[in-house]
Amino acid sequence: MKRLRPEARPVFLLLVLAVFAWSISARAAEEDALLELWKQQMETPDDHESVIKACREFAAAHAGDPLLPVVRGFEEWRTLRAGRQPEALQMIEADLALPPGPLTDGARRLALAWMSRADREQVPPALQAYFRKEAAYPKTLEQLAVHPKLKTIPQPPWRDRFGKPWDYQLTGFAKLKGFTDQKYSLRSAVLADTSELKAAVKLPYAALISAVPQQVLPAPGNTQAVKFNFAGSVAVVGVGQATGDLHVAFVGAKIIVVCDYTHWKILPRP
Repeated sequence: MKRLRPEARPVFLLLVLAVFAWSISARAAEEDALLELWKQQMETPDDHESVIKACREFAAAHAGDPLLPVVRGFEEWRTLRAGRQPEALQMIEADLALPPGPLTDGARRLALAWMSRADREQVPPALQAYFRKEAAYPKTLEQLAVHPKLKTIPQPPWRDRFGKPWDYQLTGFAKLKGFTDQKYSLRSAVLADTSELKAAVKLPYAALISAVPQQVLPAPGNTQAVKFNFAGSVAVVGVGQATGDLHVAFVGAKIIVVCDYTHWKILPRP
């Protein structure tokens, strides 16, 4: 057997360590286990406690797995659907402190969205207090903030968790003229039609994600990108990047993990 020259041994050892590290990293992402959990998540829409239990079992069995933010997201949503909102929001808010990374960025994206929805719930009571004083809603939220008779009421958040002012508008009634200040709309500029917490919680899981992966492509920096079909249009999105509401969090040997501002979704790798 030919022996390595002494000067070649450090390079050889580095290559061995690199291959070893890659194999450990590849094994760390338990794609098959996540697929099983995803199947349970989608096939048992009302059995919240069983899915929560399965999420916790996954976390215990696969400590350190990079896919844990996805599993945690399943558990948070199930806890919301089970009616345990304070518990769920406490978990979700903790995700805001996750470190940078494609998967953790997706988890923070979801956390910002769900906490924005929770914050929005604090604005209507303040608007109702204004209405009781003026028999009308304010033209702007600035009028609400400076109303002299409302200084003692709790001040709601004036921005969503993305740092953007609420999209507040007087809408009036479609069939009643002259009552433009009797009805309003209140949205996050980022979340748009999914801004209301109760309505978002009722959405079927991953119902708003329609992207279909067509191809996995190499990308700069030794990364990967995914070519998606969006109802006839095509976009190429790198891991850790987003297009519109869609964020690409992970590309594995078998699966692609994406999220929007409401849910995660596990897609088969083409």
